[in-house]
Amino acid sequence: MPFVGSLPDNSVTLLDKGFYGADLLLSLASSGLNRHWLIPAKKGVKYTLLDDQESNDMLVEMKTSPQARKKNPNLPETWKVRAVTYEVQGKQKTVFTSLPREQYPAQAVAELYHERWEIELGYRDIKSSMQHNALVLRSKTVDLVYQELWGLLLGYNLVRREASQAAVEHGRMPNEISFKYACQFIASQLKVMSKAISLGNTPKRLKSLRGDLSVLFIDKRPKPSRPRAEKYQRPVIRLIETLHRLSELRCAMAGTVES
Repeated sequence: MPFVGSLPDNSVTLLDKGFYGADLLLSLASSGLNRHWLIPAKKGVKYTLLDDQESNDMLVEMKTSPQARKKNPNLPETWKVRAVTYEVQGKQKTVFTSLPREQYPAQAVAELYHERWEIELGYRDIKSSMQHNALVLRSKTVDLVYQELWGLLLGYNLVRREASQAAVEHGRMPNEISFKYACQFIASQLKVMSKAISLGNTPKRLKSLRGDLSVLFIDKRPKPSRPRAEKYQRPVIRLIETLHRLSELRCAMAGTVES
C-alpha cells in the first residue's frame, strides 16, 4: 500500500467503505506520527462490545478475517476500533475510527465524516456546472486531454477560492455559496477584468467581486435531481432501445395484417 507512506503526520484520512479492511486501516494508524482514519461501518459486521453498555460512542473489538491474515500473517487475530453512531435525516449511520475519545467527541467525529460528502459534490459541480453534463471531453489527443483536465481543475479551484474568500468576509461557510451561480458570475467578471486597461485596480475589483457574491448564499443545499442509485442512461442507448421497440412493433403489426 504505497499511498499509506505518503500520508502526512497529524492527519485524519477519510475513506469510503470500499477500503474497509484490517490490513489497510491498521497499517495507516501504525505508520507515521498521529495518523488516524475514519470510515463508514460495513453492513452486517460483527463485533464485541468492550464498553459496559451500548451508546452512540463505543469501543468494539472485531475479528480479523482469515483471508486478511493469510495475505498478511503479521495481522492480529482481533483489532479494536471506535464506533460512533449518529442520525442524518432520520436514519442512523455508524462510522469506525481510530480517533481517541479523550480528544475528539462523538459529535465532532460525525460532523467530520459528514463533510466528506463535499468531495462528491465537488465532482458533481465540475461535471454539471462546468461541463454541462457532457459525457466526454472535447479534446482528441492525449496531451490535450491532460490540458483540458488541468484547465477544469484550475478553473474549479479558482472559483472555489474566490467563493471561500467571499464567505470569510461575510462570516459564512464556503460551501454555503451556490457553485453554479458563483461560477457563472466569476467567469463573466474575470473576462471583464482581463480587458481592463489599468491592472492596478485588480485588487479593488476582486474585493468588489467578493462583495457581490453575498447574494449567492444558500441556506439549504438542493437535493440531487435523480436518486443516487438510479443509473444515468446515455441518450444514444435510449434511442437504440426506442428504435428496437418500434421495429418489433412494426413486425407485429405486419404479422397481424398478413393473417
